[in-house]
Amino acid sequence: MYADTDFFLALLKGSDWLKDNALKLLDTYKNNIHTSEVTYVELMLLSQKYHLDPVNVVADVMAITKTSNTVYLRAAHFVKENKVNVFDAFHAAHVEDSIISSDGVYDKLGIKRVKLEERA
Repeated sequence: MYADTDFFLALLKGSDWLKDNALKLLDTYKNNIHTSEVTYVELMLLSQKYHLDPVNVVADVMAITKTSNTVYLRAAHFVKENKVNVFDAFHAAHVEDSIISSDGVYDKLGIKRVKLEERA
């Protein structure tokens, strides 16, 4: 069963008009719920709006979906600890060796950057 952002947000917020339904569906589809990276991106954006800890949000969704993708947790840590915007955090989390970019945020994160702004 694929779940979108509304489902997880209802579970994670202190109160939500969909929480009771989300809890029942969580019980019904336990161990069979999955989602995509898009949901993680959206949840991290919304975590700022709802004052939720992005690392806890990601960890909770990973537990519900039985996901072990460390990219999501790395991105959440960049958002929380380095105050990086969500999109840059996801790009950074995917970097294995280096990144081609003109954005200096990756330098601040200690990620090797091929500087797009310099001539090759």
